[in-house]
Amino acid sequence: MVQMGAVNAFARTIVAITRNPKLLLIPLIISIILSPVSAYLIKEMPMFESFSKLPESSNETIIFEEHGAFSEEMLAELADFFKFLVIFMLISLLLQALSEYAMIKGALMTEEGKSYSLLDLIYEGIMHVFQVFLTILIAGIISFAILSVPLFVLGFLLFISGGNPAIVFLLFLVELPLVLFVIGASSMAVPIYVMSDSISASLKCFSLAFKNKLSSMTFGALLVVSIFFLLAVPASFIGVLFFGRTDFMANLIVNLLQAPFQAIIQALVAIGGLMLYLELSEKEKEEKLLEFEF
Repeated sequence: MVQMGAVNAFARTIVAITRNPKLLLIPLIISIILSPVSAYLIKEMPMFESFSKLPESSNETIIFEEHGAFSEEMLAELADFFKFLVIFMLISLLLQALSEYAMIKGALMTEEGKSYSLLDLIYEGIMHVFQVFLTILIAGIISFAILSVPLFVLGFLLFISGGNPAIVFLLFLVELPLVLFVIGASSMAVPIYVMSDSISASLKCFSLAFKNKLSSMTFGALLVVSIFFLLAVPASFIGVLFFGRTDFMANLIVNLLQAPFQAIIQALVAIGGLMLYLELSEKEKEEKLLEFEF
């Protein structure tokens, strides 16, 4: 069955991670480094701070009339906050690009029977961080474009039909497989870049995924289910322990508790994309060989 390619790739991913647990140290260290800044951002979010400072009143209209929903001071704080947030997100994405390259390179070297050191992988990740970031950005834009076409067409039909439930259901049936497809396809973009050292070659991920649509969708589904459970595990006890708390220390502890699970998720996506690409490439080579023999 064509789905076996996805299952085999996912199994190879689990094996690769369990055989190379030290690769998880790279995303783990990055998550730990970013945790204090993330905790500070949540604590300093001006929206919550400003509304918490408003005096209590039984009439919300009076509050807004007296203090304004958004004062000039609040808008200035929001602008400063979002500037800092954008810078933080950009740094986070660059560090994640570094981590993704390093993990893929390490897993690839293991597949080839070579040894590696984490410092060498981190150094190579630094050297390729902007190229990986650009690869992820281009793959993301293409994925968004793929998802937008049926969303726009069916959304227009939904508008002119006055919200027909049948079109909503049709939109769900069309978008769900497409989402799973682009998850599987885009996960191969960076691995292809790592192997080819070419951003343009990384776009091959979409054509390869299209030739193996069911395998790509199945792998995307496996990733989504795995990520859901990995997010649910820390959320189940963090919500109980820190419900309603927004202070810095609570946010920091939450981020630190989530860090190992985030590292595993990043490894699943990065190494999983590599294993899917290797699996589909091997299948493509076998098919070409059979054609040549006949």
